[in-house]
Amino acid sequence: MLHRFIKLSLASASAMLFAASANVQADEIRIGVIAAFSGPYSNWGKQIQDATELYVAQHNGRAGEHTIKLIYRDVGGNNPARARQLAEELVVREKVQYVSGLEFTPTALAIADVATQSKVPFIIINAGTSGILARSPYMLRAGYTQWMVATPLAKWTAEQGGKRVVLAVADYAPGADALTSFKKSFNEEKGEIVGELKIPLNTSDFSTYMQKIKEAAPDYVYMFTPVGPLSVAFIKAFVDRGLDKSGIKLLATAETEESELPSYGDAAAGIVTALHYSPAGTTPANQAFVSAFRKKYGNDKTPNVASIAAYDAMKMIYEMIRATNGKQDGDKAMAAIKGYAWESPRGPVSVDPQTRELIQNIYIRRIEKVDGVYMNKPFKTYPAIRDPGVKIQ
Repeated sequence: MLHRFIKLSLASASAMLFAASANVQADEIRIGVIAAFSGPYSNWGKQIQDATELYVAQHNGRAGEHTIKLIYRDVGGNNPARARQLAEELVVREKVQYVSGLEFTPTALAIADVATQSKVPFIIINAGTSGILARSPYMLRAGYTQWMVATPLAKWTAEQGGKRVVLAVADYAPGADALTSFKKSFNEEKGEIVGELKIPLNTSDFSTYMQKIKEAAPDYVYMFTPVGPLSVAFIKAFVDRGLDKSGIKLLATAETEESELPSYGDAAAGIVTALHYSPAGTTPANQAFVSAFRKKYGNDKTPNVASIAAYDAMKMIYEMIRATNGKQDGDKAMAAIKGYAWESPRGPVSVDPQTRELIQNIYIRRIEKVDGVYMNKPFKTYPAIRDPGVKIQ
């Protein structure tokens, strides 16, 4: 009954919603954050919260003359029904003007119509399937898509003389994007895909997959799995089976993000990855960001892809607050953010005015020790990459 009531409220009373939002402390901007603060992916929620609060703290808790109130909701992982429920609750009950978060494609898709009906901008932190933003004109992405990272990585692989590649991807929407994008780009470079492995998300035994890789005898394996237990298990199985010693090289994207690297020990050393961010980047903006993050949360803490997405999501929200003077106006906010450009810790970034996807650098990185700690160290840049998989509306 509650769900039905909320749905009706969103569908038929958006004008009332805006008026109610505007009347809740005119000087207070309420921002909802939906993330996994519990469960196996709770590290993502922690990174999102830390980076969000760092940005707000750096601005003394205000956006211009407006105070900022953050309202957190725990989605617990990949739970689309709960994500929608929480989005409705934040919009209808809490009267938020902006929402950020959501690490998984199914959860991002689940809230699309909530964003549309309420005209509340939603900034997706991590979900990497192309086409998500097409589901609502009030959605933005502060992360990246699989097409954005797999396409330059396939090009780099061919540039190294790689001729034969096995694709090993988790069997869900982002995995399909990872497979399709790498395959298309590598084929264009005259490379050959000699195996396609689709791995169920509940897999714990990788022995069969490692045997198939060994039999295919590729130059490289390109893997895509959700960051966390599945990634750790795959990479450890790859090393335990001696595939690295046989000369097969492993390629990845976010699977080796820095908070997970201690779980690998030396197993991840030398793996080449492609991504839009590395805490080992040497730009002044990134060094300042990493320094501020560690000053606030401890010298043993390192920001990751979730951190930079949450941090830049707040940058976008602050720009929309500035453009609307803090008023509830989703149309004006979205118009203002299209084409917006800034110097992020990840590098130069802009919002594509046609697709609302980010235009950003993609870095080819190698896992090496930096000051005695394993990190993804960038060594090549593919600048100003647009999402090759998006369909312009």
